[in-house]
Amino acid sequence: MTQTLGGIPVAEATDPMGSLVTGPGMLQYGQVQLGGGTAAGWRELVGWRDLPQPDVADTPRPQAHGAYAGDVLASSQVVTFTYLLRGLPAAKSVAVDTLERYLPMDGVDRPLVVDDGTGPWFRTARVIGRSVPQGIHYTHAPLECSVQFLCADPRRYAMDAKSATLTLPAESGGLDYPLAYPLTYGTSSGGSRVVSNTGGTSTPPVLTFVGPLTDPVVSSSTGWRLGFDLTIGAGESLVVDTAAGTAKLDGTTDRLYTITTDSSPIERCTLPPGDSTVALTAPSGAGTVLVAFRDARM
Repeated sequence: MTQTLGGIPVAEATDPMGSLVTGPGMLQYGQVQLGGGTAAGWRELVGWRDLPQPDVADTPRPQAHGAYAGDVLASSQVVTFTYLLRGLPAAKSVAVDTLERYLPMDGVDRPLVVDDGTGPWFRTARVIGRSVPQGIHYTHAPLECSVQFLCADPRRYAMDAKSATLTLPAESGGLDYPLAYPLTYGTSSGGSRVVSNTGGTSTPPVLTFVGPLTDPVVSSSTGWRLGFDLTIGAGESLVVDTAAGTAKLDGTTDRLYTITTDSSPIERCTLPPGDSTVALTAPSGAGTVLVAFRDARM
């Protein structure tokens, strides 16, 4: 059950991400809500839609003007929310204490959900700064305060997750002996699905291989390939988080070292904006791969 402390709504730790953000002008970090409908009214949001600082991998041309163009990647993004804290002295004191409790600089990533007028989107963020000015009118006048967040992943993600399940290509029919003309050949189906990222930047999927599968490979029509020299038994799963760069058997035991040498770098295995076709192949098995992702913007 949501509680309100000094005009600041606080959700239960088990509530869904962003459960308090129900309209424009609202913001939620972890359990605490700021902005519209709270004692901490929206004053300014900086960095939410700004592009982060670029990390440009150009290489200077040694004997000519300019440089060889390299990748342009985004650095971490800093987001600053400025709010006007209002209320009677006693309530405002409770609000300040509540925000200190739920906006700690503890290095923990929590969801930062913002609806700036086009629906809620989120980043994961850590608190790196907080300002609470205490002038002569501290107890009675509205306070212009701010909190600063650091988003290691600069992308904004949709609240709703998407997924597609890949199966191995299925064969049916075949040639019957003795042969009789005209010949009737078997057919194959399955093995690939079209997935759609309706955002504006590439998004990293989580791939969950469910056994039995031997040496499975997932490939994309956009050019990447990710294979594992590994037998995944029935009832086992291999969870590959392309954003974190991890591959864990049953979600705990590291199997990143089983990536095949002809695989793409794991963090390059992303889904660009628009449609992509992803496919599963394996020498043997009857398992599946769940491709889970969210639309992403930057």
